Amino acid sequence: MMIKYPDYKNSILNVTATILKHYHAPSIYDSIPELEEELKKNYNHVVLVLLDGMGKNIIEEHLPKDAFLNRYNQKWISSIFPPTTVAATNAVLSGLPPISSGYLGWIQYFKNENSNVAVFLNHDFYHPEVKFKELLRDKYLHYPTIYEQIQKYSPEVNTYEIFPSFKENGFNSFHEQGNRLLDIHKKDIKSFSYVYWTEPDMTEHDHGIHSKETSKVLNDLNIELEKLSEELADDVLMVVIADHGLVDVESYDLLEDQKLLFLLARMPSIEPRATNFFVKPFLQSAFKRHFTKTYGKHFMLLSKKELMDSNLLGTGIKHPLLNDFLGDFIGIAIDKYMFKLGPQSKFVAHHAGLTAGEIEVPLVIFHK
Repeated sequence: MMIKYPDYKNSILNVTATILKHYHAPSIYDSIPELEEELKKNYNHVVLVLLDGMGKNIIEEHLPKDAFLNRYNQKWISSIFPPTTVAATNAVLSGLPPISSGYLGWIQYFKNENSNVAVFLNHDFYHPEVKFKELLRDKYLHYPTIYEQIQKYSPEVNTYEIFPSFKENGFNSFHEQGNRLLDIHKKDIKSFSYVYWTEPDMTEHDHGIHSKETSKVLNDLNIELEKLSEELADDVLMVVIADHGLVDVESYDLLEDQKLLFLLARMPSIEPRATNFFVKPFLQSAFKRHFTKTYGKHFMLLSKKELMDSNLLGTGIKHPLLNDFLGDFIGIAIDKYMFKLGPQSKFVAHHAGLTAGEIEVPLVIFHK
């Protein structure tokens, strides 16, 4: 597998920066020229569709060259690091990289609660029975959303978010989400809509990136997008991106490595392919030796300082809790391996590492 680093001048973060600037909201991050030029045509309706896990690798493998997603793909862009849903979707919705948003991955250590929290589920990852009455995302990781920023600087624009059914007023299918968009666009208003759908990520996790199941889900989404594009009015611009891609994986059960666990001050966090380690005092050298000897062929090990100096998390104002979230070291996958961090079901494919399959995603721009 080829190592690939995020490009913070040509990424999903820059898609949001371009949209924010179009609506007169400030952003310190670069615009994407192709999207910037298209937005200058001042469409009444702008739609940003994010299909979870739709990386370059599965588009190239499973879709014909004349498929909708290939015909209107302007270029390949980058995810952020870690290329994972918690970090990447919040980068899109905030216009901030992980260094500033504080969103790093599925599991983050919250010092005040002394808990490795599953961020989206709001319970302790290793002890799911420990649930928090207060939504910790809102308490510690709140930011002005893309909707709020657009409404502040372009109050004439109506904003909408269209989510799956796990959110209140969400939808059961991507087809239903498309119908909701068509209803919005019938109104004589200016609008910005954000559509998030969970596929093909969920199918890839369960069946792998090369499977017939993944191929079917991706082709079905492509057909739905093509049908939707035919029904969109002339004053609609539709942009389609993904948060990250996936790669097929094999796993090391980290909880069986008793020597490594002995060296840790608390259980690992962040992601199975970008794993965060808090090490006991004075044992950093022992940890580094053990990790490098045991896993160094498959994981890049960075100290907290090396991670920050690398700008992998992006640049900007550092989130006030970032130092609490980050441990002494992070192990980043550079090939097919991941760490199994709990009794969760086996993943056939996963993400959050530094391979091209996880980093590269499309920038699809459609208008009539």
